[in-house]
Amino acid sequence: MDMEGKVAIITGASRGLGKAIALKYSQAGARVVVCARTNSPSGFKSTAQTVAKEIIDSGHDAMAIDCDVSNSDQVEDMIGTVLNRYGQIDVLVNNAGIMIVGEPFEQISPDRWDNLMNVNVRGIYLMCWHVIPIMKAKGVGSIINVGSNMGINIMPGGGVAYSSSKAAVHMMSYALAAELKPSNIAVNVFSPGSLKSEGSSVIPWNLINWESRTDPFEVAQCTVFLALQTGNGITGQYLHQAEYGKTWGPGISN
Repeated sequence: MDMEGKVAIITGASRGLGKAIALKYSQAGARVVVCARTNSPSGFKSTAQTVAKEIIDSGHDAMAIDCDVSNSDQVEDMIGTVLNRYGQIDVLVNNAGIMIVGEPFEQISPDRWDNLMNVNVRGIYLMCWHVIPIMKAKGVGSIINVGSNMGINIMPGGGVAYSSSKAAVHMMSYALAAELKPSNIAVNVFSPGSLKSEGSSVIPWNLINWESRTDPFEVAQCTVFLALQTGNGITGQYLHQAEYGKTWGPGISN
């Protein structure tokens, strides 16, 4: 699958799934914008800059931009920087997100609730709000919002805050897809399932079923297919990586 000539922004791309998607997109020929916060709250050393360097060292084109997606000014500045360098934005992957893991509702303070919703929901709103006019002007585009089974089902670890934020992401995606279909812009929810990522590794109960989890680089190939969708293709769908090649993907009628 060929992404030659496309410019893709991936948020939360300093590690885990976001990093894997950035690397896969570059291998597929895309010019990649690696977006992440300046500092990892968990202390991970991988940054937007280290990921972009890895892509560049492999012979592909990439740029790193530090950005808090919940900050409107930072998002606007980032989009301007991308346009100044590449002049277009074809694919947007909204992967940035945070969790409040395993805590009862009454222990979640209003400030922590707002912080999670600002990143997980407002961040996607801001990214889409700035990118959609650019895609409309070009007459094509693909937006991939990373969702979760926890936004559909009550599951251990999801909790009220994270599950609510992902449910909001899902509905935002479906409504946007319907609105943007006439503009030939695809909007889909991608659910990656349980991953062997850096973030997952610091959650104790994830280690119990660690070997059954999927490597992010295996999952990332699914999103190359989604990046190539338009409003005339697959749009407005919740797509789980475990069903790739079975109910959706190349050569499968949807």
